[in-house]
Amino acid sequence: MSFDTTLEQDWLKKAKSSGATIVLPEAYFSERIALAGIESAKEGIANIVLLTDDEAKLSKYNTGEYSAIKVVNILTSDLRPMLVDALVTLRKDKGMTKELAEETLNDAVYFGTMMVELGLADGLVAGAEIATAKTFKPAFQIIKAKDKSTKVSSFFVMIRKNDDKEEVFVLSDCGVNIAPDANDLASFAIQSAETAGKLCGMDPKVAMLCYSTKGSAEGDCALKVREAVSILQGKNVDFDFDGEMQLDAAIVPEVAQLKCPNSNVAGKANVLIFPNLESGNIGYKLMQRFGGFKAVGPIAQGMRKPINDVSRGATVDEIVEAIAITAIQSRF
Repeated sequence: MSFDTTLEQDWLKKAKSSGATIVLPEAYFSERIALAGIESAKEGIANIVLLTDDEAKLSKYNTGEYSAIKVVNILTSDLRPMLVDALVTLRKDKGMTKELAEETLNDAVYFGTMMVELGLADGLVAGAEIATAKTFKPAFQIIKAKDKSTKVSSFFVMIRKNDDKEEVFVLSDCGVNIAPDANDLASFAIQSAETAGKLCGMDPKVAMLCYSTKGSAEGDCALKVREAVSILQGKNVDFDFDGEMQLDAAIVPEVAQLKCPNSNVAGKANVLIFPNLESGNIGYKLMQRFGGFKAVGPIAQGMRKPINDVSRGATVDEIVEAIAITAIQSRF
């Protein structure tokens, strides 16, 4: 496994100590998912549940040699009646019947999500072969957000080795919400500060990014970010934040001294909240392609239980890393 940074090695240690069980619903038709599950079990990163509609489809992987792997046939499992009844109870107000639940649970992602909901697994990882919407639709229907005021978002951890030290930034939202409003941005800041502290061991300093620094320009985006900052000021948060500010003011000390010298965040921000999806998505890719940062994510945050979607181009190592992070999140 190519986890060559101190932070990634720390994630592996935390995942191994979590004792978490992660379900992989694509195992029977995705070789990368199956191999990542086997590798995760072999390394003690997590206990793994591989879902299938036919055990013979997984026989070539010799999963039986690892005690930390369990293969579950979604069509014949003894768990199925319990999951059917629970799904009917959860969604009866949406018209769910026993017959419809039986049909719904023929989809491995729904089956795995119900396992997470009922505590039979601690988290789920999918997306190697299926669209992001197919991974998250069951999660939004069943797991849902931590509370009614929370909107699920995503983050990237950006890591770059620089001589004998590592630079680490948490970026949000770069993968889920297209046009967040001010309340959403404030929520993303709170979620991302928690992520930075618990997952990355950082003292979060949150910059609310914009094309304007402290009123230097006007426009809808600037007004929205200022409102988000005002919302945060009205909450009892336990992290430093500031905005609105441009990226250079957020991370370059010399620029910060010129643009906002009295800020306790400017010039040393390590959590970057983007005003919309397009800027966040472009921003992380610029850091990755031109800045030499490794991009880990997108990882979901704000759900009651962790459900994560990997890129359809993800390597086996990247899926293993997503499994490790999901295991850690399950203990937040």
